[in-house]
Amino acid sequence: MIITKKWVTLFCLSLLLFATACSGGTSSTPASSGESGQGGASDKIELRMTWWGSQTRHDLTTKVIKLFEEKHPGITIKPEYSGWDGYFDKLTTQVAGSNAPDIIQMDYAFLTDFARRGALLDLTPYADKELRIKDHDKSMITAGSIDDKLYAITLGVNAPGVIYDATLFQQLGIEEPQESWTWEDFSATAAKIAAAKGEGFYGSADISGATNMFEVFVRQSGKGLFEDGTMTATSDQLKEWFDMWAALRENRGATSAEVAASTTNALETRPISLGTAAMDFAWSNQLLTFQQVNKNQDHKLGIQVLPHGVNEQRIGEYLKPGQFLSGYSKSKHPKEVAMFIDFMVNDPEATAILGSERGVPVNASIREQMQPKLSEGEQVIFQFIDTVSKHSSEISPPYPQGFAEVDTSFKSASEQIAFGQGSMTDIIAQFIEGAKATLGSSQ
Repeated sequence: MIITKKWVTLFCLSLLLFATACSGGTSSTPASSGESGQGGASDKIELRMTWWGSQTRHDLTTKVIKLFEEKHPGITIKPEYSGWDGYFDKLTTQVAGSNAPDIIQMDYAFLTDFARRGALLDLTPYADKELRIKDHDKSMITAGSIDDKLYAITLGVNAPGVIYDATLFQQLGIEEPQESWTWEDFSATAAKIAAAKGEGFYGSADISGATNMFEVFVRQSGKGLFEDGTMTATSDQLKEWFDMWAALRENRGATSAEVAASTTNALETRPISLGTAAMDFAWSNQLLTFQQVNKNQDHKLGIQVLPHGVNEQRIGEYLKPGQFLSGYSKSKHPKEVAMFIDFMVNDPEATAILGSERGVPVNASIREQMQPKLSEGEQVIFQFIDTVSKHSSEISPPYPQGFAEVDTSFKSASEQIAFGQGSMTDIIAQFIEGAKATLGSSQ
């Protein structure tokens, strides 16, 4: 049968008028607030999700995404994952172009910056509705809030520590790190290991350019690294820190400048993973991945608190939100974003898949359910977090706006010192002036 163009046009107009009449007029309700997953293909919602991490994290997260999609057939999630290096540079570019993913793995260090830029979704309206938070540690809800608005949900609780090759320590007859050890003990142990193992082996990775580890060093003096939007670290503290690492490089207690410069944040590239160092500084949730990627699979890894200051005013160690999940403020499907965040931290099946890879779960009831089923490695992490919770000080407020630039400058300063590209005094002075200018312009 042949239908003329005129009749096709009239037929389409009739359908349009009928649909308008049935709709009861205009509606301010977004499409995503409808019955997700209940309709046909036309109701399909696609969300984008970004995160950083190891291959282990990628695999576990994609399993959770698949499970969520099975339980919510109207929603699909497109993963966009990478390593840590360059992650926030890319996210900054996406935000500037109004094209950021709907679901964003966020870090405590950058939360304030992105929240006050207006880049993050205010999750407050969804709290204890689509997003259940009643069983979450209150301190972690506070940690994810900026200016009394909830912008981030903690994926897991972590603490900084020293990962070490326990098997190697035993083979060398060297005492494993104790909870009471100091920076002097660490330096002596690192040098002893290097001497025992010989050329090409190091006591520890050089982490002199890691701002978050230097922060613990500063916290031991009784102050946070940042207070009231300014940096508190003095030139004397910076010199003491960089002098310690310079001395360690001299006796191979720490990796050489060349090795450190070629090492990335990917755990597979870390010296301890390659079997060329005995210690590294990391976060508690990374212990399992360090174990999985270790070249010497017959070696057992352990974790201990960061060394204490000899005359410390307070313990620098603290509990930290491992990572956050946040939503993009311009997402067209904010309700579904909240639903997925809820799924990752509150669903028993999802949390069982994730385990403690991102840290000890924030949901108290989930932690209780997991305890009997923990692997040996996870038990070590849970015990470590328990130790830190008893012997630590409160986490400092989120880093101020401008931290990302300060963080980059700190790493650059450490590399310049390691390679002898100028006097340490001048490099430290330049870093301090640059940090002041950066933080001042961000207020």
